[in-house]
Amino acid sequence: MALALGMPVREMLDRMGSDEFSEWLAFYQLEPFGDYRADYRSGVVASTFANAHRAKDASPFRPEDFMPFMEKQATTQDVGLNVARFKAMFAHKVKKNNG
Repeated sequence: MALALGMPVREMLDRMGSDEFSEWLAFYQLEPFGDYRADYRSGVVASTFANAHRAKDASPFRPEDFMPFMEKQATTQDVGLNVARFKAMFAHKVKKNNG
């Protein structure tokens, strides 16, 4: 994250509280940014090119096929769990209507 902000890690930690850092970590779980996202975009381009030139009876390529370090793709259940965790982390910041 410090690299994306263009500052040394110590400076970033001096300027950012632990609560904000935790929020960024949670956000990254939902919407990855940085090198991972750039690698995925490259995988999209590579899979598009490969699919345009694959044999008709071959299975289609996915972006992940061009990202050998990738672990299995998150399931819809995993995504839902991440959203629930994110909401739980910040529930204390939401003002409740005592109506």
